[in-house]
Formats: sequence, structure tokens, C-alpha cells
Amino acid sequence: MKNSAVWLVDLTDAKGHEQRGMRPAIVVGGANGLVLVVPLTSNGSTARFSHTLLISPDSHNGLDAESVALIFQIVALDRERFRHRIGAISEPQRLAIVALIRDLLDLD
Repeated sequence: MKNSAVWLVDLTDAKGHEQRGMRPAIVVGGANGLVLVVPLTSNGSTARFSHTLLISPDSHNGLDAESVALIFQIVALDRERFRHRIGAISEPQRLAIVALIRDLLDLD
């Protein structure tokens, strides 16, 4: 799966504060049969948390509502959880997410 792609993923069995349900997620990497994604939420109040990025819907990303990328909830998923590709984020958005991941993991 290509980085920057937005997919609808099945997170119905999430626990606690994890994002759950069928939701869009951005592919940010992968290895060994797993795909790393950043889940999205349409709950705008989550933008108050650190390591988030607001993404507006457009014809390229396929989103139907203002969404918040929850970088702090990056997760590895099996390909079985992926339902269908709905779009892709822009290169500036991809770079912003990469920067937030680097900061979150203290890689700089």
C-alpha cells in the first residue's frame, strides 16, 4: 500500500481510548505484512491534543468531513483490516505528518 493513501479501515475491536469503528486512516509505512497508519476522526475537538493535524476534505483525499489526523495513535494493522482506498493526502500534508511522527518518537 502506498504511503499517503487514505483507506477505510476496520478498527471495530479497539479498546479504551483507541480509535474504533470503520474509519479513514492514512498509510505512513509498513513492513513484515503490517501497514502503519494514522487514524482519522471527524471529532474536531481532538485537534487540541499534541501530534494532530487538521485535514480538510477535497476531491483528492476522498474525505467527506473536516478530519483530524491522530498522529499520536499511529498503529500497525494487518492488511485484512483495509476495506478500500478512498484517496490520498497532499505532499505538504504527508511531510507535516512525517515531521509530527519524528517529533512524537523524539527522532530529531
